[in-house]
Amino acid sequence: MTYIIIGIAVLLGLPLLGALAVTIRDFIRELRRLNMELSRTHGEERRYYERKKRRLWLSLIPFVRYR
Repeated sequence: MTYIIIGIAVLLGLPLLGALAVTIRDFIRELRRLNMELSRTHGEERRYYERKKRRLWLSLIPFVRYR
């Protein structure tokens, strides 16, 4: 009985861990891209990328989508 419960927990947990890993990977990739853009821009374009970076951080809050 215990093995069945553990097996079900593993089967349900693996897709959740996979989805979390993909989300973190995408977040880090986008953050790296925005930081590169911030380092090369000035003026109005820089403010645009600063806003995008702020929205990216806000998107970590559940149920908030600013992308």
